[in-house]
Amino acid sequence: MSKPFMHLGELSLLQPTVHFIRITRSKPGQSWGPRTISDCHLIYMLSGEATAVVGDQKWRLQPEQCLFYGTDSVSEIVASESDPAAFYSLHFDWNAPTPAPMSEPQLLAGIRKSTHNDLGSPALTYQVHVPPHGLITIPHYFRFPGAESILELIKREFDAQEPGFELALRGLMGRLIAVWVRQQIMHSELNEENKKIAPALKAVEQQPEADWTIGALAELCGYHPHYFAEIFKEAVGMTPKAYLIGLRMKRAKLVLLEEETIEQAAFRMGYRSLHYFCRHFKEETGLTPSEFKKQFRDL
Repeated sequence: MSKPFMHLGELSLLQPTVHFIRITRSKPGQSWGPRTISDCHLIYMLSGEATAVVGDQKWRLQPEQCLFYGTDSVSEIVASESDPAAFYSLHFDWNAPTPAPMSEPQLLAGIRKSTHNDLGSPALTYQVHVPPHGLITIPHYFRFPGAESILELIKREFDAQEPGFELALRGLMGRLIAVWVRQQIMHSELNEENKKIAPALKAVEQQPEADWTIGALAELCGYHPHYFAEIFKEAVGMTPKAYLIGLRMKRAKLVLLEEETIEQAAFRMGYRSLHYFCRHFKEETGLTPSEFKKQFRDL
């Protein structure tokens, strides 16, 4: 049976809408489904484990991993008996002219029960056009490092529902989708040189705050540090140190918005020297951490 596809159009023209978001903490062995929903659903694992089935595919979900499925795709999620799951549950629409957050009763009204026999049908697959990369397929199962910070901001806006929250939710959802699609592009365009350094890229992506050395990253890939540094720069276009600092500063932007003080943000990003954190941040962004925080306070 061929897989059904939905083409979402061009990425820059999407008008995404958040319908509902919550953090779900499961009981041991708790299950959801089999069922279908009327919108799209993104699950981001915070802790624990769960087994997920979407259509004719099955995965084990662990922290930093995501499950995505859309309209009328049959799904079932079962939390681990020994290590119950906690996860963000985000319901959304890729493209809706008017922002339309939902109440929980509205959300539940769009859920329909299915049977285990229905799980054998291929799930709907979504594609978005991203010039100049062409059509990018949105997978049902993937890692999404960095998503937690954006999801937390989305949840805060949804829960507070202060004036203009619908517009704020649309902007945050657009930001989440942009990061999501960029990661898919990065993974789909891995060349042979990227594959050689994939363990190092994964490690610094997962823990940019860690005190990585070239020797430690080279060891992950099985190369001599000198050779590793050469192939890393050839593949990525910068040294391992510059890449790590850039990744840290991208993550630091989110952390600065979450923490009360710059010192707390620096500590979370692995810096023991506030001076070096501030210097690296300004070199990457053109702003000091104080200027960056003030810029967002004034918006």
